[in-house]
Amino acid sequence: MAYRTMFVVAVVACMLTGCCAGPKPVQPKVEVKAPLSKSDQLRQKAKIAEAASLIGYDGKAIKRDLNKFIDQQEEDAKQLEDLKNL
Repeated sequence: MAYRTMFVVAVVACMLTGCCAGPKPVQPKVEVKAPLSKSDQLRQKAKIAEAASLIGYDGKAIKRDLNKFIDQQEEDAKQLEDLKNL
């Protein structure tokens, strides 16, 4: 009788350890993003300029001016490429 009880306890213990494992955790999907262009990298850095408003400067105006410079630089680069293709 004792062997039978020990066998039942062992089987139940094995079943419980297997059942309590639960489902495997789901791995989050990793999205592959295209690398940022030079202009986009500069625009990301220009966003930091808005923090200047914390110390009394007009951060939005600084960011706007930086974006104007970046746009102008992009246009100049395109014009230069067009001249190279001639």
